[in-house]
Amino acid sequence: MRRTLITAAAATALAFTLAGCGGGDSDVDAASGQTSPPAATASADAESAGSADDGAAAATKEACDMAVPVSEENTANIEDDFGKLIAAAVEGGSAAETAESEFRSKLAGWSGMLQSLAVDPVDADVQQALTEAADVVAQINDPDDNTPMGQVADLLAEATGKLKTACA
Repeated sequence: MRRTLITAAAATALAFTLAGCGGGDSDVDAASGQTSPPAATASADAESAGSADDGAAAATKEACDMAVPVSEENTANIEDDFGKLIAAAVEGGSAAETAESEFRSKLAGWSGMLQSLAVDPVDADVQQALTEAADVVAQINDPDDNTPMGQVADLLAEATGKLKTACA
């Protein structure tokens, strides 16, 4: 994304430089050190800022389109996931280990996705909601976490709600 913006800015600057050298009195342009009219430079700066805003808006939309449905689905299924985990623990043996590993992998993947989206150039409120949701999921996934199961669904629902609000 940044490479595209830098390349576009360089190409724009080169085009304005060539346009400045091609017309009018080139000695005057060279003597003043001005390669393009001030209005053109201001216009290029405005276009670059507009492109950055468009890029942030697109990244925000993409992050929200990805994070909200996954968070809603995982939040809705957390109690079922706990039920499967408990059933496997009662069964014992390798089934319990496998179920716990799958459960923790799912949470780690979810948290990782939210964290990776939070480092994209997204709106600040969306970035904060993504970071907070990732932290909640990571906390729940921590083997040393003592959050009661009854509160886990509420914590996830709250984090998902904040994410949805930020993305709205």
